[in-house]
Amino acid sequence: MRKLLKFGLAATLISFIVVSCAKDNDDDINFVAEYTGTWDCNEKTGINAPQIYKVNIQRGSSDQEVIINQLYNLPNTAVRANINGFNLTIPQQTSAGVSFSGSGSADAEFQQISLTFTANDGSGDDQVSATLSR
Repeated sequence: MRKLLKFGLAATLISFIVVSCAKDNDDDINFVAEYTGTWDCNEKTGINAPQIYKVNIQRGSSDQEVIINQLYNLPNTAVRANINGFNLTIPQQTSAGVSFSGSGSADAEFQQISLTFTANDGSGDDQVSATLSR
């Protein structure tokens, strides 16, 4: 009986060590690469909603940055976004004469990004809710 108890305790201890040392799946994901590419942007709220247009997301200047081109259906916008895993943040900035800020998150398969942002072209804040999909 004692041998069985010792074996059970040893097996439990080993399983805790193995599980605690297992690498997180998020460590294997190249998040910048997952965000990059062409997306369909479906604006659900905002002054111009509903509207659907394409945006192109490219690598930024660091491993935590991407550039969203053509956001707000404007051909000359290049909006920087900081990424932290599945989440992204658009810091306050101006691109093509429009002020942007916002945030969003991608689904686990990077097939969809939920994005909320504020755009102001000088006529007032436009609160936009959009879904980007592949």
